[in-house]
Amino acid sequence: MVDKSVEVKTYPSIEHGALLSVTSIVLHRTDSSTAASVLNAYKSGQKTGAHFLIEKDGKIYQMASLERICWHVGILQPRCVNESTCDPTELKNINALLHQKGLSFSKRAKNVSSHENTKAYPLRYPANSDSVGIEVVGRFLPSTKDYEAPTQSQLFQTKWLTQQLVDHYKLKLLSDVYSHGAIARKEATEGAQLLRYIFTGA
Repeated sequence: MVDKSVEVKTYPSIEHGALLSVTSIVLHRTDSSTAASVLNAYKSGQKTGAHFLIEKDGKIYQMASLERICWHVGILQPRCVNESTCDPTELKNINALLHQKGLSFSKRAKNVSSHENTKAYPLRYPANSDSVGIEVVGRFLPSTKDYEAPTQSQLFQTKWLTQQLVDHYKLKLLSDVYSHGAIARKEATEGAQLLRYIFTGA
C-alpha cells in the first residue's frame, strides 16, 4: 500500500502463499501494550500475524504484502449456526462434528473449521485465504472481559484504512468487515469496539 500514512515493514515469516482474492476485512486486537512487542515477535520468526498494525498514536505499519496470505483468522465458527440459516442437512452435519465422541473440544472445533473452509464466502466467515487482517494495539482486560479502549487516533486510522481497503477491493463496508471475536474461536469482544466505531462513529 502506498500512502504517507503507512510505513511498509514486511516480515516474510507471516506471509504464506498467494492471496488471490479478497472478499473481506477482519479487525483484531493484539493483547499487547505496544507495537514493538508485536514487531519483535515477527522478527523472531512468528508465523501468525496480520497485514496491518496500528499503534496507539495512530501510526500504521504494513507488515505483509496484500498479495500474500496471512494466518490471522484461526479456527472459524460455523456461520449458518450463529446466524440460524442452516438447512436441516447442514445443521445435522455441523452438530455431528461438534459432538463427535472421543475427541477433545479443540479437535472438534478444528474439524468444524475445516468443514467451513470447504464453503465459499459468504456462506462461511472470512478465512485466511480471502481476507485482509488489521491488528490494533491494545491489551485484553480479564476484569471486564474486554479490550482496553482504542485511542481516538487508532479509531480514526482504523476507519480510514478500512475504507481504503473496502474501496480498493470493491467490498461492502456493512457486510464485508468483521470483528475477529465474532467469527473465530477467540475472545468474543476482540475487534468489537473497532467495528462499532466504523459503523456508528461511537
